[in-house]
Amino acid sequence: MAFNTPVFVVFFVVVLMLYALMPKRYKWIWLLAASWFFYLYASAKFFIFVLLSGASAWAGTLYIQRLHDRARQLRACDRSGEELKHMRERLKRRQKRMLISVLVLNFGILAVLKYFGFFCENLNQLLESFSLEARIPGFHLILPLGISFYTFQTMSYVIDVYWKKTKAERNPFKVSLFVSFFPQIIEGPIGRWNDLSAQLTAGRACSALDVRRGLQLMLWGYFKKMVIADRAAIAVDFVFSHYLDLSGFGIIVGVFLYAMQDYADFSGCIDIARGCAKTMGIDMAENFRRPYFSRTIPEFWRRWHMSLGAWMKDYVFYPFSLAKGVRRIGKAARRRFGRHLGSTLPIALGNLLVFFLVGLWHGASWNYIVWGLFYGILIAMSALLKPSFDKLRDLLHIPAHSRVFMLFQIFRTFILTCAGCVIFRAATLSDAAGIFSGMFSGSFLSDAWKSELLSFGLDKWNWGVLLVSLLILLIVDLMQEKGSVREWLDRRSAPLRWSVCAAGCLMLILFAVYGPGTNPVQFVYMQY
Repeated sequence: MAFNTPVFVVFFVVVLMLYALMPKRYKWIWLLAASWFFYLYASAKFFIFVLLSGASAWAGTLYIQRLHDRARQLRACDRSGEELKHMRERLKRRQKRMLISVLVLNFGILAVLKYFGFFCENLNQLLESFSLEARIPGFHLILPLGISFYTFQTMSYVIDVYWKKTKAERNPFKVSLFVSFFPQIIEGPIGRWNDLSAQLTAGRACSALDVRRGLQLMLWGYFKKMVIADRAAIAVDFVFSHYLDLSGFGIIVGVFLYAMQDYADFSGCIDIARGCAKTMGIDMAENFRRPYFSRTIPEFWRRWHMSLGAWMKDYVFYPFSLAKGVRRIGKAARRRFGRHLGSTLPIALGNLLVFFLVGLWHGASWNYIVWGLFYGILIAMSALLKPSFDKLRDLLHIPAHSRVFMLFQIFRTFILTCAGCVIFRAATLSDAAGIFSGMFSGSFLSDAWKSELLSFGLDKWNWGVLLVSLLILLIVDLMQEKGSVREWLDRRSAPLRWSVCAAGCLMLILFAVYGPGTNPVQFVYMQY
C-alpha cells in the first residue's frame, strides 16, 4: 500500500475519520489496528518480523528495567561496600547480556535477510579467484517492508532503556504501536521513544489546524513525488542505462536530475508521512532541511536524512569516538603530530565508521559501501585539513561570510553530492566510473539541445512541466530557509489559503505522472 496509490488515500481517509470519532482512550488502539492492517496488506508473510521486533524489545527492556530498579534498591540496603559493589557489577553484567541478546537478534535478522546473498556471492567469487571448487549456496531473500527503519527505531528504544534515558513500557501493544506506526514504517523518519510514544498514546483530538497543516504537508509531498520525482525518473533511468551513447552534457543533465529526483522522492515521502501523522495531532521528527543549500558536506548530512544521522551520532559515533582505545589513539597522535590531529583523528575515525555503516545500511552492494566511504573520507579530510583551508582563504583575502563565497561553497557542495549520486545510482562501480568518464568525453554541448534531451523519454511539454516544478521547489525552499511556509499561509486570508491548496491539487491532477498507461513509481527508499 504505497502512499502514491488510491488504495492508500482511501485507507488514510477512513483511518482519519474513525480516529476523529473514536473516544480518547481507544484512539491508540485504533492506530495500532490500522498500522497492523497497513503492514498485513503490504506484506502479510513478513508481519511476523515486525511483531518479533516489538516483542523482543518489550521483553528485553522490561528485564533491563527490573535490574535497574533492583540496583536502585541496593543503595538503601544495609550491606558492606564490597558486597554491594559485587552485586551491582553482577546486575550490570546481566543487563549487558540482555542488551546484547536483543541487539544480536534484531540486527542479526536484518543482516541475514539483507546481506546473506551478498556475502555468499562475494565469498564464491573469492573462492573462484583461488581456483577452488567449493561453493556456498547463496540466495537473495525478500526483505520485509521497512525493516531497516523499524529495526533502528526499535533498537534505539532498547538502548535508551539500558542507558536510563527512558523507562521501559509495560504494555506490549504500546511498544508494538511505536514499532509499526503506519506513516513512518515505509521510509521513516526514525523516531525516538521519548519523542513519539506519548503522542501515539495520548489520544489527542483532531484540531482543524492540525488537519489543515497535515493535509498541506501531504499535498506538498505528493507534488514533489508525483510531479517532480516520477517525471525526472523517466529521464534518469534512460541516462543511467544509455550513458555510453550520450554526450557529456546529456550525462550531466541526467546526474543533476537524479539529485533532484532523489531529494523530491525521499523528502516527498517523508512529507506525506509527517502530514498523515500531523492530521492526528502527532508531530514526527523532521528529516530534511533544504540539504542542497548546505555549504559543506558535514552540513549537508545534518540536513539530509536527519533522523538517520542523529541515530548514527548517538548510538555509533559518540560511543566509538569516546571509547578508551580510540581516545588512546587520539592521545598518541597528539603527542606525535600535534594538538589538532590528536583532537580530530578520533572524530575522523568515528565518521569513517558511521558512513561505512550508512552505506551498508542502504543495501547489500559495493556501490553503497563505496558511496558511504566517499562521504566518510570527505568529512574526515575536511576536519583534518580545516586549518590549511582557513589559512588559504586568509591568504587570498576571501571574507568567510561574503555572499559570493557562500554561493561558491553551496555550488561546490552540490557538485560533490552529485558525484555521490553517481556512485549511489549506477548499477555497478564500473558503470559509475564510465559515467564519470563520459561527463568529460565526446561532444559536450553541440547536439544536446537539438535532439539528445528529447530522447530521454520526455517531450517538450514534460520538460517544461519539470523545469517549472523545479523552479517552484526552489522558491518554496528559499522561503522555508527564512521561515515556515505553512505558518505564513496560516496568516493569510482563507480565500488565499484555499486558492494555494486548489492550485496544488490542480497541478497534481494535470501533471502527476499517473494515469492510463502508467503505473505509480515505487518510492526510492522503500527498498532499504
